[in-house]
Amino acid sequence: MILKLAYKDVVHDRLLSICLVLAIASIISPLLILFGLQFGTIETLRSRLVEDPQNREIRPMTTKTFHRDWFTQLQQRLPEVQFVVPMTRQISSSVVAANKEAKLQESLSLMATAPGDPLLMENSAPVPDTKSCVLTAAAAQSLSLQVGDVLEITAQRIIGGKYEYGRFSVRLAGILDERASGLKTAYVPLSVIEAVEDFKDGRAVPGFGWKGELPTAYPVYEGAVVLVQAPLNKLDQVLLINNTGFSQVKPLSPEEAEQLTPSQSLSRHAYLLKVKHRFVTQTNLRAVQNKLRGKGAKVLPWIRPLAVQLHTTQGDVYALRLSVMPEGMPGASMGKQTTGTNPAGGQPVGTLFVSDQLPLAAGIATLRLQMDGRELELPVRVEKHAIGPDRALAEVEFAGALDLFRYRDLSYNNASGSLLLSRQGYAGFRLYTATIDAVESVQRALEAEGIAVNTERQRIAEVKQLDHYTSLIFWLIAAVGVVGGISALTASLYASVERKKKELNVLRLLGLLKKELVLFPIAQGLLLSSGALVLSVALFQGVAQVINQLFQEQLRSTESLCTLSAGHFFLLFVGVWSLSIIAATFAALRATRLDPAEALRDE
Repeated sequence: MILKLAYKDVVHDRLLSICLVLAIASIISPLLILFGLQFGTIETLRSRLVEDPQNREIRPMTTKTFHRDWFTQLQQRLPEVQFVVPMTRQISSSVVAANKEAKLQESLSLMATAPGDPLLMENSAPVPDTKSCVLTAAAAQSLSLQVGDVLEITAQRIIGGKYEYGRFSVRLAGILDERASGLKTAYVPLSVIEAVEDFKDGRAVPGFGWKGELPTAYPVYEGAVVLVQAPLNKLDQVLLINNTGFSQVKPLSPEEAEQLTPSQSLSRHAYLLKVKHRFVTQTNLRAVQNKLRGKGAKVLPWIRPLAVQLHTTQGDVYALRLSVMPEGMPGASMGKQTTGTNPAGGQPVGTLFVSDQLPLAAGIATLRLQMDGRELELPVRVEKHAIGPDRALAEVEFAGALDLFRYRDLSYNNASGSLLLSRQGYAGFRLYTATIDAVESVQRALEAEGIAVNTERQRIAEVKQLDHYTSLIFWLIAAVGVVGGISALTASLYASVERKKKELNVLRLLGLLKKELVLFPIAQGLLLSSGALVLSVALFQGVAQVINQLFQEQLRSTESLCTLSAGHFFLLFVGVWSLSIIAATFAALRATRLDPAEALRDE
């Protein structure tokens, strides 16, 4: 009944109600348009930043060596990093691409890509495999290429004063949108760029049929055992670590010497030379040998035992500790090279001596080394020897080459039967963050490591700053409007209660309770504010359509300069209704103080 009376009263005072609705709408409508402009403009700028992956890219400004482990650890330390791929030296990625059918050629830069590359995936292009590539729009246009065409890529190098060329063909898998890059670039897998860099550095690339030198692994050691006839004085010991690469001299007891060099230390004095950092090579051993010239000394390389696994053809696995084979034992050879190129190809790299107590036959087996998450497998020749069951011995240079795996990645090349050096590091990277908000934090983390980078941080900050200031201006204007709207609605409803005091007293006299009478001004406030909301939303939609139409040439099909989401309208209705209830509460409190006796006195 109260709601019906409130509605009838609003309709009865229709002229006053219309004026009040228009007054409230005149406050809400400008606020809606202002907020629609603020939200639409900021969202348009922000969406352009977010949609263009170049704004999430972080580019290194300096060239330094980034090891493989650095890339693995980067994504573990910085979950904000969405995508990162290593890059080779820029000078090594320059090639010439040719469209033979159109007889066109163009100099291009190769860029590494990998699955998940946002620049490609968000610019209408697939991630290519090793037999395909993706071109920028500028490169595809200059070569008159379409998706599916074949282009020939040529890398050039100078060896011995002669030009040599490495060529390979790829299929064009996709063309990037123009916004991706204005440069003439081809995106290929990292392995292709590594092959081009190896070719330009003079190395062979068997996978592409390019000839050159193979980066054969070289032997390294953690120390050496020096055996001399007479004990060395302090000065001689100091000379052993002076400009030799060693940093420590330790005299060995006969028992310790026998353990390190069986049958070699009899009637000799032994000293262990160690290094403080990394390793020494054959050059360092020869330097020590020169220091001891004329003393009848022996310098025997030493490595810390390597934990290896031996996999036999029968499927058996043996865990062994690999050391250098002492000089003088069968099979030991200081001068024999066991890690070089094997012309037969696919043959064992070296010989491994194992205990004659192990139940395995001499022959070919697979040696596996695992270290810091890295793994190396290679075929070896197995021979039996009278040593401990958990030990394995290898000739000096073969053991030293395996010891290099502690410090560098190695790989076994089946075609040459060689143990080769893998790439030690990369000159740069391509990195993208998951969101534009993560660019600043990732940039700071990289700069803390001493890596200078270039980002769109300033542009992103400008949009955030614009958002901050426009929001501040909006809320200041909104605050003034809200205060004015509440004041107008409160005064109108309070005055309505005063004008209808006689009628309300009669209702009280007829038995209407105070708590029921309180609903009268609140219901009227909700009816009036609802009418104002409907009118304001209609006005906003009309003005927003006009604004977006005026700026349609500067906007994309999915963009709007003035717009609000459904969530904004929901909050608008809830907020206005809440404020109208607050405004009507003052009038309701006045209604509760009406005295029914006044109705009798008036009569």
